[in-house]
Amino acid sequence: MKKIALVSTALPPSQSGQSTVLFHLLKNLDPRKYCLITQKNVHLYSIKPRGSSQLPVNYHFFQPDYQVIRVFTHTASMVQSTALLNLILKIRIHQIKKVLQEEHCDAIVACTGDLFDPPAAFLASRDFGIPFILYTFDYYSCQWTNPFLRSFARRFEPDLVRDATKVIVPNECMHEEYLKQYGIVATIIHNPFDLGDYEKQAQNVSEPNNRPIEKTIVYTGTIYDAHYDAFRNLITAMQSLGIQNLKIHLYTPQSQRNLTENNIIGPVVVHEAQPVTAIPAIQRSADILFLPLSFRSQFPEVIKTSAPGKIGEYLASKRPILVHAPKDSFVSWYFRKYHCGLVVDQDNPQLLAQAIARLIEDTQLQQTLSENAYSRAIEDFDIHNAQKKFKTTVGL
Repeated sequence: MKKIALVSTALPPSQSGQSTVLFHLLKNLDPRKYCLITQKNVHLYSIKPRGSSQLPVNYHFFQPDYQVIRVFTHTASMVQSTALLNLILKIRIHQIKKVLQEEHCDAIVACTGDLFDPPAAFLASRDFGIPFILYTFDYYSCQWTNPFLRSFARRFEPDLVRDATKVIVPNECMHEEYLKQYGIVATIIHNPFDLGDYEKQAQNVSEPNNRPIEKTIVYTGTIYDAHYDAFRNLITAMQSLGIQNLKIHLYTPQSQRNLTENNIIGPVVVHEAQPVTAIPAIQRSADILFLPLSFRSQFPEVIKTSAPGKIGEYLASKRPILVHAPKDSFVSWYFRKYHCGLVVDQDNPQLLAQAIARLIEDTQLQQTLSENAYSRAIEDFDIHNAQKKFKTTVGL
């Protein structure tokens, strides 16, 4: 029986988009056919009681602790020590090989998100002569804003992509990027979600005509550097409209202090991150769902190829979606192509204000966008199709 090892810095039950996607892809897989590898204690720092469930398989943890590795990596970047980065990589390779041998694995899947996981898994697979599958949730070499760390990643990326048995990407933009850069045809698996579970969990949402007078723009998920300026544009746009009781509700693990420090203040209501079972009802209670990406990011290549894990849920929400992201991003391309959301792809609060007003006033537009979005949720983000494609790609 074939067995794979999957390496990822984010694994269930931690609360992140990558962890949730992996949970959906793996939850129906025979637990005898795979094992998981991650950094020791990373789940203790990122886990929330509201994350996805832990999978019923063996979890293997790298030593030393994830926080220690962060310190070592930071130190290496500060003193420009390639030797220290190579030492961490060498330790990581040794630990992966130990798991592969112990679990009798026939292949290894390495997910992006960590500086060392993809090259360590690749080099371990080469030593063992087994297939290596690269799963690029984000653009590996472009994730690192520190030039020294980015240089380290770029040293490995051509071999990781060109010599991989298979490469999995989450969207068409990443597919085109690797085709252009390396001449390889990657497998696209849009970040899936379980529509059946989503529909069940959304049952307790009130119908539109029973909603309160307050107009709500809703965002569910993490907020960080990839979003800040887009949120500031939204707040400026909302304030310029002068619509009474127009509020943005944020359901996020970020603290009020963090949001305030990044000037996300004003007509903003901040809620704690909610259980995954509560998210569908929250999304379906919104007047508008907001999907932002930064226009002034330090990592524009990552923004361009980013595929937020919430896209499938948003599409299935049956509520109008407002996209505010750069013109060349996958998010703007996808929602414009399929007319499943209203796209503002310029760094312009005035245009954003006009879009908000349109979505609030134009009921026919709301209906058209929502119907198109639901169709795309079924077409591109269905969990069953994604699971089948994943199993085929990794050789199971």
